[in-house]
Amino acid sequence: MLKALQIGYKPRETRHPVLIPARMRVGESWVEAVIHNLSSGGALVASDEAPERGTYVEIRRGRLTIIGRVVWRKDRFFGIQAQGRLDIAAIINEPRLASRPRSANDPESSYERRAQPRADADARIARQLENSRRWSAAFQFGVFVVLALIAAGFAANELYQILSRPFSELESHL
Repeated sequence: MLKALQIGYKPRETRHPVLIPARMRVGESWVEAVIHNLSSGGALVASDEAPERGTYVEIRRGRLTIIGRVVWRKDRFFGIQAQGRLDIAAIINEPRLASRPRSANDPESSYERRAQPRADADARIARQLENSRRWSAAFQFGVFVVLALIAAGFAANELYQILSRPFSELESHL
């Protein structure tokens, strides 16, 4: 309880000890790895070919992918900081694939390692762009109408002034 009252105290993240076999890509090569510990921000992994500190790795378990940076290393164990939040339950419950998934570079592959496929992101951006175009066209039309009404008001006022002078002189002579 005393630690919770200290300024700047952050409780430790819940870690889940597990033993999950996985595949890990470092650069262009794939190696076997075992996930020993998971938290929402990273993992403790062991591999015979442990990468150096600062290296980016891709760890696959079934169809799930964890992308992260190695933040520490000791012998064959190393810790990674994931790029996003990890869904621990999904990783633990993901079944191991009977065969390796196809490479993202394979033209016949529908494998997408992004959380949101590029086509969906491109479609969302295109819709946003089209909505922006429509809004800007409507805004431009509205500004044009307001300016046209102001110009018409000035023209009507000038016309009234021009036509009212002869009538006021005529009225004064009568």
